[in-house]
Amino acid sequence: MSYISYLCYQNLFRTLNNLKIYYTKDYNHHSMKKKEHLNAILNEVEAKFGRGDSAGWKNRDFEDLNFEINKNTKTIISALTLKRIFGKIKTTDDYLPQKATLKALEKYVDFVQKKQAPLSEIINVDYISNPHLETEKTYKQPKKKTRLLILITGILCILVSACYYLFSTQKITTQNAEWGQIRLMKSDGINPKTVFFEYSTPNNTDSFHINFDENYHPIYIPNGKNKKTTYFFQYPGLYKVRMQKKNKVFSDSILVYVPTKGWQALGYYFDQKYSERYFPINIENCTRNGNFHPTKKDLNNSGMDTAKITVIRFDNFHETGVSGDTFTLETTLKNPDKWSGIRCNSIYLYVEGRKGTIRFRFANPGCSYWIDYRLSEKEIINQNEDLSNFTFSLSDWKKFRIENQNKHVNLFINNISRFSNTYQKSIGEIIGITVLFHGNGYLEDYKLTDAHGSTVFKFKK
Repeated sequence: MSYISYLCYQNLFRTLNNLKIYYTKDYNHHSMKKKEHLNAILNEVEAKFGRGDSAGWKNRDFEDLNFEINKNTKTIISALTLKRIFGKIKTTDDYLPQKATLKALEKYVDFVQKKQAPLSEIINVDYISNPHLETEKTYKQPKKKTRLLILITGILCILVSACYYLFSTQKITTQNAEWGQIRLMKSDGINPKTVFFEYSTPNNTDSFHINFDENYHPIYIPNGKNKKTTYFFQYPGLYKVRMQKKNKVFSDSILVYVPTKGWQALGYYFDQKYSERYFPINIENCTRNGNFHPTKKDLNNSGMDTAKITVIRFDNFHETGVSGDTFTLETTLKNPDKWSGIRCNSIYLYVEGRKGTIRFRFANPGCSYWIDYRLSEKEIINQNEDLSNFTFSLSDWKKFRIENQNKHVNLFINNISRFSNTYQKSIGEIIGITVLFHGNGYLEDYKLTDAHGSTVFKFKK
């Protein structure tokens, strides 16, 4: 190393040492405040995730939390990092996560700290330009925004720049080697719909898949740049297409919308594979005395094997321009007394929004173990709370009414209140509705109205 180089680095290290002494003064006070804020966020994360005290979480719990945070915030916080944050992995006493990680946690729980700025605004670190690439390190000690600090920082930057310019022998570049791309090239048809994609996988040798929806089977893709693939969408909905490895997302999402032409009915088999058929059902032929009900003969005529467990979905998908956060849904439904192979036959009601879903499942008495519901960001399953209010005899006609008033949802069965709860994140514009039967259910009427009482969807005898 030349004498000039030696002097340059000597001054640089001297400046860094002075900065370290300068920063140490109020470190303990600031660190304590940051820890208090972090603990407040983590308490809310525990409460929302709903799996009890994090001290008892297993590896699978942290992987599931990683998936939930990514799904809600589009930011990846690895299971390893989450273990570090929640104290399952030993760290230094002054350890704090990065700002992007904190912002993701705050967004996940809609964290608001009264009388104080959010923790991610208080901690003084550089923001990660790409929130999907996430690394961890111990925080620098807090800086005082004084003129002296600005002067010292300026001198430090000049020294670093001069040393880099004089003595660098190679150019160092960083790139997002872990981020892939998906593009929608074209689509064929409306419903069903075939969509053509072009993709580029990240620069590594891992195996990736493209994920479409919780009900659609993912496809595994070979690595490469500008590769082509297609997918066949058999039933209506709004689908988020993204590249993943296990539960970790590696690309931005593309939305694919599959509408209907008015009301549409499809039949398929319970737990069938993606490649198996969906059978169109003629609604007019299956509507008798004003009630939609495909008999076993109707299903046989459609090509279905009624010895298997049959599922019927009744859909209407189109853009409405109506907010999904205020509406009233009224429908009269029932299921058949028996269907071979089914004891806990169910009825589902879906209201699909551009940004989220409201979904209820109902079943026969004794089957509350299988019940779940979703209100936008809230998904509740039987392990979290008693859902026996969603079980009753489905072989008799029931009048279902869902009232959503500014994200406050009330459910009535035969005019008796069965459920009330709220959610925070808007589901956006209503883009479709679904009634789903395990078995060949009956539908007498269906009506969904907006905040002003105007009809959005209607099926009436």
